[in-house]
Amino acid sequence: MKRTIIATVISAIGVVGAVGALALVGSAAPAPKPPPVGPVVPADTGAGEMLLVVLGGVFPSRAEAEAASAAASFGDLQGYYVVPVAQFQGFQEQVGAPGDFALVSVFRTDAGAQEFAAFARSLGYQATVLPNRVRSLGGVYAGLGQEAAPDGSGPLVGPVPASLP
Repeated sequence: MKRTIIATVISAIGVVGAVGALALVGSAAPAPKPPPVGPVVPADTGAGEMLLVVLGGVFPSRAEAEAASAAASFGDLQGYYVVPVAQFQGFQEQVGAPGDFALVSVFRTDAGAQEFAAFARSLGYQATVLPNRVRSLGGVYAGLGQEAAPDGSGPLVGPVPASLP
């Protein structure tokens, strides 16, 4: 009888140990993800640059601007970005008021701005290239990087002389 009790206790200890081991294995941290391939490039906001704005509309609240943006489909392209008008020095002097939000896409070259505006209008959306460049104060990403380099070498990946103060 004593042997049966001892065998039962030893079996119970073994089961408890096995369950504990399985719990530890099951709660192990997942394997770390491999680092991204290539350099990590931060979103280019053009901070300090003088940029061209293609304006799709100005709204008194972020919610209204986001609703208008959601209703404007550009297919595979992003189209417009919702930004506070205060993100650009010189924007309020051309359009908008403090606290307003706008649908914009910004460019470093006139060719890029004009091409995007023509594309937006072809889809039936408002698209006005503001007459004067504005200074980006950084902040929300607003579309830089979607135009061709003036020399035809591929996508534009940095400032051009016209965008530098």
